[in-house]
Amino acid sequence: METTQALMKRRTELESEIRALELDLKSLGVNRTEPLVDKDGFPRADIDIVAIVEIRRSLNYKQNDLKSLMKEIEQSLVQLHQQQQQQQSAKEPEPKRPSARPFARISMVAPNSPASDAGFLVGDTIVQYGCVDFENHNDLKLLIKETTDSIDKRLKVVVERVIDGEPRRLELELVPNRGWGGDGLLGCYILPIAK
Repeated sequence: METTQALMKRRTELESEIRALELDLKSLGVNRTEPLVDKDGFPRADIDIVAIVEIRRSLNYKQNDLKSLMKEIEQSLVQLHQQQQQQQSAKEPEPKRPSARPFARISMVAPNSPASDAGFLVGDTIVQYGCVDFENHNDLKLLIKETTDSIDKRLKVVVERVIDGEPRRLELELVPNRGWGGDGLLGCYILPIAK
């Protein structure tokens, strides 16, 4: 965040310096592209050519600096956005009960689906799906009902995922919907785990 703010501050400074140089050119009676020679090809006597050339050179340098800086800002914003998404979608929740056990497994996730957008991965096991858990899922029937009752609404799902060899519980946010461009409301296959 601090890096992005520093880059944005530098951009503001650069834009201000560019505007000042353009005003300097204007005060000398020319713009960035106006010729410095007359129609016969001789240097114009009515302007300070040396000063104008120097200002134009500075303008070119600063314009190039600004282009490079804008690329840096874009990359920094993308990274910042990714970090925020990871923090939001991978919060470790407090399990509702210490005895909560996974009751279903994700076996397929379609690209650009609600399941994919929520951060589901193949191999994740579901511990909590809205109000559905190991105790009450009824062979996933209640999970199906919870999905259809939650169309276009946010649904909290706790999954267990192996990260660096350790099982971790993550709280994800799922929005079931029909208009995502594929089959079903989720875009994933969920299989029950044998009791």
